Amino acid sequence: MPLMLYLIGAPRAGKTAVFDALTNTPQGPHCFVKGAHRLGTVKVPDVRLEGLRDLFQPKKFTPAEVTFVDVALPPPTAGQGNSFSQLNAFLGDADAFAIVVQAFGEMDYQGQTPDPAKQLESLLLELIVADMEKVEKRIEKIDQELKRGIKGNEAERVVLARCKEQLDAGKALRDLEFSAEDEKRISSFRFLTQRRALVIANVGEGGLDGKGLDPLRAAAAAHQLEVLVFCAPLEAEIATLDAEAQASFLKDYGIAEPARVRLVQAAYRLLELISFFTVGPDEVRAWTIRRGTLAPQAAGKVHSDIERGFIRAETVAWEPLLRLKSHAACREQALLRLEGKQYIVQDGDVIDFRFNA
Repeated sequence: MPLMLYLIGAPRAGKTAVFDALTNTPQGPHCFVKGAHRLGTVKVPDVRLEGLRDLFQPKKFTPAEVTFVDVALPPPTAGQGNSFSQLNAFLGDADAFAIVVQAFGEMDYQGQTPDPAKQLESLLLELIVADMEKVEKRIEKIDQELKRGIKGNEAERVVLARCKEQLDAGKALRDLEFSAEDEKRISSFRFLTQRRALVIANVGEGGLDGKGLDPLRAAAAAHQLEVLVFCAPLEAEIATLDAEAQASFLKDYGIAEPARVRLVQAAYRLLELISFFTVGPDEVRAWTIRRGTLAPQAAGKVHSDIERGFIRAETVAWEPLLRLKSHAACREQALLRLEGKQYIVQDGDVIDFRFNA
């Protein structure tokens, strides 16, 4: 199952427009509907992989991908936001969040001047309250069991009390460190504030320089969140252009690269993903794994038989391979390595797996 980054935000903040900008292509939108949500798989731009493609001239070229979800949250109750059960029902499958805030126009959905920092704080508070209600309900149930003499969940209650203290202070659970045992005790709760997040400031064309966003940046920094400036209508238009027209468009606007490139790459990092590459005349491909993955498990991404029969991983970093033009040249300079089962695959490794069939 692909890792998914959910776009969330206040009504009319522009999350659907951001999703459209991310999933538009010169051939049309690249997305599908699943239940109440729209899902779009977006290719991750990677100059390393493109360089390997140009070197090996393969029949097939396969970049890494990130899946974005345009969430159809129900309208918030006036002055109350969404209930915790609604939030968990709609957001429970998210691996991370991209929080879209309105930084354009003269009026937000409440008829007030848009305040991106306030929107961010309000949404973060809703996530905290959703987790808090879940924590309090579970603690209450455990306490009732203890009064009846039912034991066995005391350790769970201790870690939940830590969670409650953190949430009471208005802080996300992702900022807490848990032991492996405690992480296992609370994993089934799928707390929303344990998910990683970034902030998308959806600006108008006059706000591409990011001026006026200092209060938002300060609010985001207080929660250790990255802020990306994004003009959804402009990015949507750029995404529909072919490469030549896109380059001309960017030059006219004085833009080095589309913001969607930075956003997709930031989403990949946020999900703690890295890429290793396989190369050859048939295909040059990026394989997506979690940071810290061992070589046999990385091999399993290519094929389960390779993981089962894993012997060694013939490995070279992408940069010397591009510079020296061949595996043979890398071998001559002792840059090609044979790694075993305990090797942790690094971002940008080019690997040829050796295995027993």
